[in-house]
Amino acid sequence: MTASEYQQLVEFLGRQFTAIDQRFDSLQQHIDERFREVFGHFDEIYRRLESLEQEYQAIV
Repeated sequence: MTASEYQQLVEFLGRQFTAIDQRFDSLQQHIDERFREVFGHFDEIYRRLESLEQEYQAIV
């Protein structure tokens, strides 16, 4: 392998790894968005449970 072939290979692989990194970044952003959505639902459930507990304590 000549020096120029090696340089071309390094440049090619660099572009490939950059593309793969971008895909992983995109996937990570999607996963983060979904977790924020799920955590929002849990927050709402906890808020409602707390409200029910307060109502129960007021009755007792």
